[in-house]
Amino acid sequence: GGVSLCHETGAICQAYTLDKKVTASVCVYRDSGRDRVLVLPPCGICQERLALWGPDVQVGVPDDSSVKGWGVRTLREVNPFYWGSQFTEDGAWPAPDVHFS
Repeated sequence: GGVSLCHETGAICQAYTLDKKVTASVCVYRDSGRDRVLVLPPCGICQERLALWGPDVQVGVPDDSSVKGWGVRTLREVNPFYWGSQFTEDGAWPAPDVHFS
């Protein structure tokens, strides 16, 4: 097996190519077999792609307690044990420019 391209990949790559800041991301999936629309959280690879713009990027996540069925969380909330924080002095997320160096 391998990894396919997620819904967000094109937009993330385009933002990177155009040197644009990503502040939020959401993956909306239409499950026509069950006649519903879902908000999917970013997979681990997309979380890593979004980490280029720091831990405060907002992402859509499923939330059964919400009337809408989804909510918003920061990458920091979605991934509290981000691997990159192991390489900083204080255990915080690395600055976005570290990813670009």
